[in-house]
Amino acid sequence: MDASYLPVDIQLLQPDLDKPFRLYLLVGDCFVPYSRQGEGFTEEIRRRLLREGVRTLHIRQEEKQALRTYLNRNLQALLLDDSLTQQEKSRIVYDTCIYQIETLWEAPEARQIQESKDIFRQTVDHVVSSNRDAVRHMILMISHDTSIYTHSVNVGLLGTNLAREIFRDSDRDLHEIGYAMFLHDIGKTKIEGRVLNKPGRLSRSEWEIMKGHPEKGHALLAEEGHLTREASITTLQHHERCNGEGYPRGLKGGEIDELGKICNLVDSYDALLAGRVYKPSLSPYQALKIMKEEMQDHFDRQMFKEFLYMLY
Repeated sequence: MDASYLPVDIQLLQPDLDKPFRLYLLVGDCFVPYSRQGEGFTEEIRRRLLREGVRTLHIRQEEKQALRTYLNRNLQALLLDDSLTQQEKSRIVYDTCIYQIETLWEAPEARQIQESKDIFRQTVDHVVSSNRDAVRHMILMISHDTSIYTHSVNVGLLGTNLAREIFRDSDRDLHEIGYAMFLHDIGKTKIEGRVLNKPGRLSRSEWEIMKGHPEKGHALLAEEGHLTREASITTLQHHERCNGEGYPRGLKGGEIDELGKICNLVDSYDALLAGRVYKPSLSPYQALKIMKEEMQDHFDRQMFKEFLYMLY
């Protein structure tokens, strides 16, 4: 497929709102103009496309930022759209978060962090308003790959959902927790590309560089004025293990905050499901089996039980 075009799920397009980008339909190997910039996208058009088996339109790569801005402005309207199912809304939330994380990684600055926080707040609202069946569908919907964007969103959603279960009888602020979970890896924006994107195993010296990302993330959020208590914990503690063998500080057991334990658990789960050149991807069952049998001292035992309950 032509890399100069970007696919867009038609469920992400709010009916009757002008689009700040031009839409294209893929016909065979050709991209055919479907609508001009500024034209609306009606519910009737969407239904017709769905009847014809078309779920995706395209925009040109250079209009990607216009798409992101459009999605950010209209996410709330999409989530209030009664014509969309809960599952469709979950997909919209997921895709919008992916776009937002990608934008943030390109420019991890105060304005982008604040914009991201607004999106994550709406995402948490969607999680909180979803029943248990909808949450499980949301979890099954997420993809697991080596992309840092996908991983950040997966940890954000899984971590927010698990925190919802762990803190169900408390007054903990899930908005702040969700924000922290989504940004747990933001320190990786300060890691050299040759290390961060290396396809094979890291050398010892490269691994030492990679292990610096928790403290780099903490420092970045502090410098940009967005270091909340929750974000401070998750950036610094998401690689700490209950057995004391984690990093950067080698904390163990009760020295690790509950948020750090939650983030480490879901981060580990998603990492096991994502394949690498040197490591095949695992099924959820395989990942959980390894976590239970080979990594059990990494995690809080009761929290792991809550995680299993959330998944199944």
